[in-house]
Amino acid sequence: MNSLNQIELQNIRHICGHATNFCDKITYYKTLTQDTNVTELLDSLCQELNSLKTELSQML
Repeated sequence: MNSLNQIELQNIRHICGHATNFCDKITYYKTLTQDTNVTELLDSLCQELNSLKTELSQML
């Protein structure tokens, strides 16, 4: 990934930050519901966001 320019690197960092913020919001939204299906979906979404963040961080 040596060919990434500064703007691309900055965009990757922003996406990683957004993924963290989304997971924080998901954690809050999970407190608002008692539906296990919803909480399982939100957990799955947060896991995918963390996976994306990990993959992008490895590119840096």
